[in-house]
Amino acid sequence: MATTTASRQNTKQKAKVIAKKTATAAKKGVDKTGDFVKSNPKTALYVVGRLVVGVVLYKVIKSITSGDILKPDIDNQVDVGNLPTTGATITGQKARVFAQQLLDAMNHKQPLWGTDEATILNVFNKLTPADFRMVFNAFGNKDYNGHNSPPEGPWAFLDSYEPKNLVYWLHSELSPRDGEVYRKVKETVIAAGFAF
Repeated sequence: MATTTASRQNTKQKAKVIAKKTATAAKKGVDKTGDFVKSNPKTALYVVGRLVVGVVLYKVIKSITSGDILKPDIDNQVDVGNLPTTGATITGQKARVFAQQLLDAMNHKQPLWGTDEATILNVFNKLTPADFRMVFNAFGNKDYNGHNSPPEGPWAFLDSYEPKNLVYWLHSELSPRDGEVYRKVKETVIAAGFAF
């Protein structure tokens, strides 16, 4: 037992010595870097600038080669889900049309960016809960950046977005302040078996 305690103390002392040497070396490295920047501010600025340009160019080239920039309709890929749709009164084609109308309404751009609540209400006035599940399946997961779909074109790689389902989109785009459309959407979504 005494040997084990002595061995632990010896290991702790060695670790302290190594940590102290590492900290001293790191401090010397920081000091040397600071001295270099102070004595060569122009060169340091060039180095930082080149790093920034390099990172941006890398992202642009990666986006181009992966085809992300060249995708004309990043949000318009319709996925078919597997929610039960027994009792639906619309066809799969009509569900896809409604899904596209809802996406377009939530990406409304005229005259200002925003949500076209009138179109959403019009669509939901035509849906039963089973119909909504079909539209949900047709909508799939669309890229969402917290406001709407991400931008297209060369600046798309600068945006941050994740694929989200229709319920997420509706919940993010509508609020109780939207009155009738919010109540109608919430009622239909909850009746279809989702939380809203």
